[in-house]
Amino acid sequence: MIRARYLAAIEDERFHLLPHGSYRRSFLREYAEFLGLDGDLYVDEYIARHEAGEPEPVLVPSRSRPRVGAAVNVVLVVAVAAVLGAVVWGLGGSEPKRTALPEPTPAPTQTVTRSTPSPHPRRVAPPPRPGSVTFTATRGRCWLSVHVGSLDGPTVYERTLDQGQTARFGLKKPLWIRLGAPQNLDAAIGGTRVADLPTSVATVKVTAVGVAVE
Repeated sequence: MIRARYLAAIEDERFHLLPHGSYRRSFLREYAEFLGLDGDLYVDEYIARHEAGEPEPVLVPSRSRPRVGAAVNVVLVVAVAAVLGAVVWGLGGSEPKRTALPEPTPAPTQTVTRSTPSPHPRRVAPPPRPGSVTFTATRGRCWLSVHVGSLDGPTVYERTLDQGQTARFGLKKPLWIRLGAPQNLDAAIGGTRVADLPTSVATVKVTAVGVAVE
């Protein structure tokens, strides 16, 4: 291992501070090889420049080899540049490009008005339709059984209307309707009130023309 003061002397080219003889050349060779240089060539250059009195010196032009201090500086600059390049590449390559998204436009504020429900809501009968019959239980309950085509035809409706409830049926085909308490009903065909409903249990035939008791 080369002492720190000898390394400083080599970098400053103050070779007279190194031990004489083979130790000096050994230090120079070891230092050059540590830097990745040709140790023998470096020693030969030193001999040619500083020990020219020795027999058969190998003369190497000073321009072919850089000074030791310059070589150290070059190595340090290259190392630092390599580290910085790796850091910059890592930061630039690993981070994806981000495209700024437009800020969302806030939706317009809508004012919702809530009405206070009535404690006793009234039942509103649906508006009459042309070609339909409407039954409304205005005076009490009434049971209905509705058949298509004849009294023995398919049953399309069968239930009891409570007071205030309404039922409506289309008249594309004639209807036969069994009424349990027709006196409690109001009927209308296409918006026209039917005035001749029976007053007790009965079966009626309903068409777009009117209501007939069967």
